[in-house]
Amino acid sequence: MTFFSNLRIGTRLTLAFAIVLGLSIISSAVGLMSAHRNAEATRVMMQSPLAKERLISDWYVLTYSAIARTSMIARTTDEALPMLFADVISESVKKGSETMAKVEALLVTDEEKATYKSIVELRAKYQAAKDDVTRAKASGNTVETVRAYQLSFQPAAKAYENRVLELLAIERRAIDDMSHAIDAANAKSFNLRLLLTALTVLLGGLFAFFISRSIVRPLAKAVGVAETVAAGDLSANIRVDSRDETGQLMQALKDMNANLAKVVGEVRTGTETIATASGQIASGNQDLSSRTEEQASSLEQTAASMEELTSTVKQNADNARQANQLAVSASEVAVKGGAVVSQVVDTMGSINASSRKIVDIIGVIDGIAFQTNILALNA
Repeated sequence: MTFFSNLRIGTRLTLAFAIVLGLSIISSAVGLMSAHRNAEATRVMMQSPLAKERLISDWYVLTYSAIARTSMIARTTDEALPMLFADVISESVKKGSETMAKVEALLVTDEEKATYKSIVELRAKYQAAKDDVTRAKASGNTVETVRAYQLSFQPAAKAYENRVLELLAIERRAIDDMSHAIDAANAKSFNLRLLLTALTVLLGGLFAFFISRSIVRPLAKAVGVAETVAAGDLSANIRVDSRDETGQLMQALKDMNANLAKVVGEVRTGTETIATASGQIASGNQDLSSRTEEQASSLEQTAASMEELTSTVKQNADNARQANQLAVSASEVAVKGGAVVSQVVDTMGSINASSRKIVDIIGVIDGIAFQTNILALNA
């Protein structure tokens, strides 16, 4: 069965159909040969035994009729009767001779030939006894006629008739034997054809059963495997028991299951890696949030410091403006005061330059405070 299951499905079907068709051809050939033999046997039987049987039957009828006519002639008191049967007797003798010639040409077996030879001898005695009766009757000697009839003709005619019947029985027995042989051949042919038919049906049924099972069962297993994989279970142990198309299908399903398990394993590993990375990112985000909060607190403190610095710078600016006003007043005093003016002017120029620097510093501090506020808001 292992060898059978490893054959391809097409090869199995071809082999099964070839065997069944071969048995059908053999059965048909046996039937045709039997019919041919029967036809040939029938032809042979019709050509020889049956033909001989018919000829011998005709011969016996002629013989029996001749014996009956001779008996009538020997016993009748009618003197005209012999003359009346003269032509009939002559024609009967002629037909009898022709029939005997035909029969002799058809004889084959030694038994037939020996019987025919004895018939010829008995026929000669019969013809001689018949001639004696005819002559005695023609002479008008009744006593001689009765004597010749009883002592010579009747024994010779009986022996002749019995031997013809014996030959006829031989031919009929041959016909019966041939008929029995034909019947036996028919019975044998019928039994052989019946056996071949039963064998064809049996083998056809067995091939159909095993081929169907060898196809259906693996396909059912393949469907079960496919349903298991479709359900998400990749742990099934898939066995490949053959190398035919269904075995190739099972091997493909096994490879598919293994590849799917491999892919799922890789995906699972990647998912775990992503989960780990996501945890690390979450931890980093939490740390970054904490740091951002600390940075925002620092920025708030910086903003407060910058506001204080701005207030101080504004006070310095006011002081500078007041100083400028004082310088103007001093300039007026210096204009009024001759020698003191140039000194005052120089002093005020220096104070004015310092005031401008202070204003620039205040602008820079305002820019820093603005940017610090923006950073605080973004944080």
